[in-house]
Amino acid sequence: MNARPDSAPWPRRLAWHAQALPLGMFWACSSLLPPPLAAAAGSRLFRWLGPLTRKQRFVARNLELAYPELGAAARDAIARDVWSNFGAVLAEYPHLGRYAAPGAGALETEVHPATRMLLDAGRPAVFVTAHLANWELPGLALSRLGIPLSVVYAPQSNPHVDAMLQRHRSALGCDFVPKTDSIRTLLAALKAGRSVGLLSDQRTDFGEQLPFFGRPAMTAISPAWLALRQGCPLVPVRAGRRAQGSYRVRVLAPLVGDDASRAGVLALSRRLNALFESWIRERPGQWLCMRRRWPGRIEA
Repeated sequence: MNARPDSAPWPRRLAWHAQALPLGMFWACSSLLPPPLAAAAGSRLFRWLGPLTRKQRFVARNLELAYPELGAAARDAIARDVWSNFGAVLAEYPHLGRYAAPGAGALETEVHPATRMLLDAGRPAVFVTAHLANWELPGLALSRLGIPLSVVYAPQSNPHVDAMLQRHRSALGCDFVPKTDSIRTLLAALKAGRSVGLLSDQRTDFGEQLPFFGRPAMTAISPAWLALRQGCPLVPVRAGRRAQGSYRVRVLAPLVGDDASRAGVLALSRRLNALFESWIRERPGQWLCMRRRWPGRIEA
């Protein structure tokens, strides 16, 4: 659990404020610009700034393992695109309410006919997506379709940053469930007829070693487990950037699994990993890969 701001030692409280201040100023400036201009400004800033940060070593290592056939220059170009996309997404947080506005044309949503039938029947589903393009928008797109949705999120270690993020996310129309000990809450939500949403392309300490880009990677199997255990469809949702400040969210056909046995859960999780990999290979510069994804040391 994160420490409460008022109970933490004063040096930590001071550090939290110091970390949150530049982000708050960045968001205040971004809010003054139209969404496309804010995204373009954030993109340009982080395309320059990102490679200078310590996170660059994670980006570089992940791309090296995912694309060993590429040369250093090609991977460096992808890394700059990764930072560019991250900067655009960061600048768009103050504008999530504008994407949610009725008639907003900046967010286009497509729903596969098979999934549309399930939604029209009122069936709850397990929606799963990856950290691609703006990964916050699938939740908004589903909420705009009238789907009651509980989304899992990872609270930030800095409570001030976490509070600012959650204020921006309130425009998405979802309920948010902290990642810690979320399975019980998600099971209750599905039983009550609510759908759930998860981001499951990143490394987890509580998963299984499954292939990802041809290498074993710790992978969350909770999406497949929840869907098979509760008899709910597992529906992939893909966000893609069309232009700065403009997106398309595609709600795809459900992935069909065999049974809720361990073998069935792992098989469905492998299919989901393969699907995420295909998305990333199409648009590698739109993938958030700033955390260690595969085992192994990263040189400082």
